[in-house]
Amino acid sequence: MTDVTVVGGGIVGVCSAIALQNEGFRVELVDRGLETEAASYGNCGLLATGEIVPISKPGILPKIPKWLSDPKSPLFVRPGDMISQMPWLMRFLWSGRRRKVLEIVAGMTPLLQRAEQDYRALLETAGLSDKLVNTPNIMAFNSKADIDGDSFSWKLRTTNGFNHRFLDANDMRAVEPALSGPITCGLLLEDWLQFSDPGIVRNRLAEFFLSRGGSLLKASVSGLVAKGGTVTAIRLGGGEQVEVKRLVLSAGAWSGKLARDIGIRVPLAALQGYHHHLPNPAVTVNHAVLYANGGFVLTPMETGLRIGGTIEVAGLDPKPNFDRANIIAEKAKAVLPGLDISGGKQWMGPRPFMPDTMPVIGKAPAHDNVVLAFGHGQVGMTLGATTGRLVADLVAGRKPPIDMSPYRSNRF
Repeated sequence: MTDVTVVGGGIVGVCSAIALQNEGFRVELVDRGLETEAASYGNCGLLATGEIVPISKPGILPKIPKWLSDPKSPLFVRPGDMISQMPWLMRFLWSGRRRKVLEIVAGMTPLLQRAEQDYRALLETAGLSDKLVNTPNIMAFNSKADIDGDSFSWKLRTTNGFNHRFLDANDMRAVEPALSGPITCGLLLEDWLQFSDPGIVRNRLAEFFLSRGGSLLKASVSGLVAKGGTVTAIRLGGGEQVEVKRLVLSAGAWSGKLARDIGIRVPLAALQGYHHHLPNPAVTVNHAVLYANGGFVLTPMETGLRIGGTIEVAGLDPKPNFDRANIIAEKAKAVLPGLDISGGKQWMGPRPFMPDTMPVIGKAPAHDNVVLAFGHGQVGMTLGATTGRLVADLVAGRKPPIDMSPYRSNRF
């Protein structure tokens, strides 16, 4: 019998499965199909080690009315989902209080400080070291006033050991000559790196897991079956049950629905992200560029240029609104003259967000054989390897090297 069943084959689930193998466990991964193009495939591919500050923070409140009413804004709520998503949105805004933000930063920093070293160790073991690109990211701005306007966030990053360097107009032309338009300056994010292609990284790691004797059950999971304080089985989409000994719940945006079967109610939202992937963009971008004023990211990958971003609040399984992908592609043309968006591929996928943008990682409160690992928001790719190592510690009965209380499921 399998020692540990991991539900969810995204980057967090795959990294957890490998870390559990390293502990000597027999592991089965359960997923609808590793070819599924969910968040681990469609993200911007950043190792965003300095992303310790939540999206909701002091100063965001005045921007919300425009964002909610403007389909071109970085954060948009579909009108038909406004009422159903209001409880989550209120918690999201409440998490932006200064005192709460400082708590979140204190929780995220220990996770993100480990991200690079954990990935380097994992990728080296899997023979994939070349998939982590040793080039820092750049955050681009229209003016220095835009940087100064968010000094609260940048000071927090610096204080916690995440470094950046100011780039003036000449510096920007030197490092990214293809960029123009309203961009006049930037910050070189010295600790942020990128992956050559996140989907390829996830797939190659999954192949590595299988090559070491891991098993894959290709199925959707519709529920968890518990007796007393133990989860005894998972229920598949067809109604059949598969016995489990230990369970890791890492099903991304679908985790909240499954967790309810064992009495865990978490405010987990599926915030849709979009990208426009260009195999032949006709321009060269040397770094991953986060354009703060435009609300999108340009990531050069081994498969082309990815233009990704936006947050759309629209429930768990909405129909794609590819106008969002077209909007960021058009915005990119304004700062990349000559960009060819023909032949591009559009994508939409759900990112699992808690209102405070911190993940849920830890033992289930009332079911000792279950470990929870979901809700990573915009840093799911970044924290895959680190979460996997923490999951392995918890399953093995070992005390993790960091305080896990900030990530408890019952913090709301």
